[in-house]
Amino acid sequence: MVDMTQRQILQRLFLRFLMKNSFHKLAFTEIWSLFVGHNSYLNNDENFEVVHSFFIQHLVKEYFIVDTISIPRKYTSKYHVYQIKKICLPVELQEPYESICEKTHQLNKELQQNELEIECLNECFDEFPSIRFQIELLIQKKKDYQFSLQSKVNVLKELIQTF
Repeated sequence: MVDMTQRQILQRLFLRFLMKNSFHKLAFTEIWSLFVGHNSYLNNDENFEVVHSFFIQHLVKEYFIVDTISIPRKYTSKYHVYQIKKICLPVELQEPYESICEKTHQLNKELQQNELEIECLNECFDEFPSIRFQIELLIQKKKDYQFSLQSKVNVLKELIQTF
C-alpha cells in the first residue's frame, strides 16, 4: 500500500468535500470556512496554504468559473461529481472510471431519445388508426429497448459506485 503524505491526505479530504458541495460566487476563504467547519482540527495557516495552492494550481482552471472583477475573486463550481472523483482515484483506475462514466452518459442520452420516440409513436397511434397494429408493435419494440438501456445504465451506475 502506498503511504500518503499529510499534504496528499489534506488534498484528498478537500476533494471529497468538493464532491459533496457546489458553490456560487464564493471567495476561497468562504469555501475554506465551509471545509474546516466540518473539520475544525484542520483550521490552521499551513493547511490553508496547502489547500489554497492546490486549489489555484490544479482545480480553478478546469473546475471553476472565476469572477475576476470581484475582490477577492469569487468562484462558482462548474464540475460534475464524477470529475472530482476521478482525480481522487489512483492513476491506473482513472481511465476505466472515465470510460464507464462516458458510457453511462451516452446510454442516458439514448434513453432520452428513445423516450421521445415512444411519445411520438403514441401520438401517431391516435392520429393514424389504420396502422395502429404496426405502431403498437413499434411501441413495444421501443419499450423493450428502453428496458434494456435502463438495465445497462443501472449496472454501470453500480460499477461506478465500486470506485
